[in-house]
Amino acid sequence: MNSDDYTSVQPMNKLALITVVVLGIYSAKSNAKEVIRLPTFTTEHPIIEYLHLQLEQAIRATEQDYGETEVVRLKFPVEEERQLRNLNQSITDIAWATCSQQRNEAYQPVLVPQIAGLFGLRVKLIRADDTRFDNINSVEDLKRLVAVQSSKWHDYKILVNNGFTVLSSERFSAYRAVEKGLADYYPRGIAEVLGEMKIAQTKGLVIAPGHALRYPLLFLVYVKKGNTALAQRLTTGFERSIQDGSFLALMESQQWYQQAVSILRGRMIFDLENTGSLGGSLQAKKQYQKLLQAPMAIISS
Repeated sequence: MNSDDYTSVQPMNKLALITVVVLGIYSAKSNAKEVIRLPTFTTEHPIIEYLHLQLEQAIRATEQDYGETEVVRLKFPVEEERQLRNLNQSITDIAWATCSQQRNEAYQPVLVPQIAGLFGLRVKLIRADDTRFDNINSVEDLKRLVAVQSSKWHDYKILVNNGFTVLSSERFSAYRAVEKGLADYYPRGIAEVLGEMKIAQTKGLVIAPGHALRYPLLFLVYVKKGNTALAQRLTTGFERSIQDGSFLALMESQQWYQQAVSILRGRMIFDLENTGSLGGSLQAKKQYQKLLQAPMAIISS
């Protein structure tokens, strides 16, 4: 091969090299997995692991549409409000929280209820020797007593707006308030009460018999404001899981869910209003009514 042949081939070799490099970059990008970053909670409860499983199930249900995804959990634990703020700072991609109008405006909600409305079903922790709760037959009877609740939670405002007398306290300090007689009862979600009593190492407290409070309270996944692609993917994934039965099957397989249904069985239900905490989630309340009523359906069957 003479020099003319070499010079005529050299540009072609450069072009081939560029093509290979470009194709390599494209291939690397096309094979790269999307990473979804999850927060770490400050408390431990089996519900948290369930939320991760439910999320991963939704992601798997959409992999053919969106490609493979790697889910990673950040190591440092943060409170709920910090989890939400981390979204818009691009520190994490997912947060779980009870919905509110303010949160729905500040972040992008995925309007599929995660715990079937169980956070809106509350039993009351009382002192074991307090016999007054044996004679509670109406909401008005209950309003004569003093509740304790964290003022950071929507439950506090819901109780106050419904005419209850509520002592403000922190999450675990509230147990001590009841033990010491500063408050008469502490409403806790039926899905979390047993596990939380163990963590709090409660002394002389029991679940009040006979009745439970119920109000609309949705627990949702939130993503960064404007991240409509991830929100749509998760919505699609959750809906597919609901349609094929795997969403409810996973929830019903959880011990905490089975315990919650057992606690609820045979109780009189006192319904309260929640006019300020649903925000734009009324649509979800209507759309997923069957899912939200699943625990009650088991009890009445």
